[in-house]
Amino acid sequence: MAKKQEAIKRALGTLEYTLGFEIMNFLQDKDVNEIIVNPDTKIWVDTFSKGRVLTDYTLDSGKSEQIIYQVADLTNTVCSASKPTLGAELPDGSRFQGFLPDVVTAPSFIIRKHTERKLTLVDYVNDGVLTPRQRDIILEAIRDRKNIIAAGGTKTGKTTFLNAILAEISKSDDRIVLLEDTRELKCAARNYLSLKVTENCSMNDLLHDTLRATPDRIVVGEVRGDEALALLDAWNTGHDGGCSTVHSSSAMLTLRRLEQLVSRVSVTPQQETIAGAVDVIVYLRRKGTGRVVEEILSIDGYDGEKGRYITHELR
Repeated sequence: MAKKQEAIKRALGTLEYTLGFEIMNFLQDKDVNEIIVNPDTKIWVDTFSKGRVLTDYTLDSGKSEQIIYQVADLTNTVCSASKPTLGAELPDGSRFQGFLPDVVTAPSFIIRKHTERKLTLVDYVNDGVLTPRQRDIILEAIRDRKNIIAAGGTKTGKTTFLNAILAEISKSDDRIVLLEDTRELKCAARNYLSLKVTENCSMNDLLHDTLRATPDRIVVGEVRGDEALALLDAWNTGHDGGCSTVHSSSAMLTLRRLEQLVSRVSVTPQQETIAGAVDVIVYLRRKGTGRVVEEILSIDGYDGEKGRYITHELR
């Protein structure tokens, strides 16, 4: 075990050296959320204060390629000409996505940092993301054990917002089971179990095993595949008061997105199952360099005759 840790430490040191002073500075800058190195060698950063910014720095293609191979070696993952993409989790929890030719013209990679920011619902009100009334609505939904989905497009802060919801859920005495493919959720509950997807254990597998772990509330970092139906079934069978995130373009389209995910394992769209499991959708939208909760939608049921969800906006 000690030898393995020492090998990882050496590999990480080599990676940090290859990344170079500029990128390491960005990784240590708390205002920077993401670092992007494009095939044209230019380096972009995504910041909390200014949004996406083109820096004055570049990284030559040879070093980008070297970094991708080093990350593959560090994470025991294969990346080669025959498998030219690499998705990996760095030791600090950051997400790494690399691309090699021929899927790109030159090596390129993105590092999405593991955020240490712990925002509360009060912080969101102070930052103008939530109105005081919206905060009260979410707190009431948590107290009433409603299943909540934080939805939004790319980089709308869904996971960070989910952490704020989870912080409130953690104040209860409920046993919480967390399921993630990358460790990003922070749970302060006294009684919780955190599970992570591995190469040999999918999110679907974890959801089925979770039911034997006596959860009161089930929390999934993101629903993005055929595990959607397993989560909906769990939420529908006595495990209420959970939360998750879904990538979508509106609150209503979140329901359609769930139908699409469910259709991967079901010949029917399961609208009644969705309507029975999902109680509240909080939809986040990017606004300039910040975010805003655009809508909170209550899901009241499904009208099979009219073929539509019964919903109303919570204000």
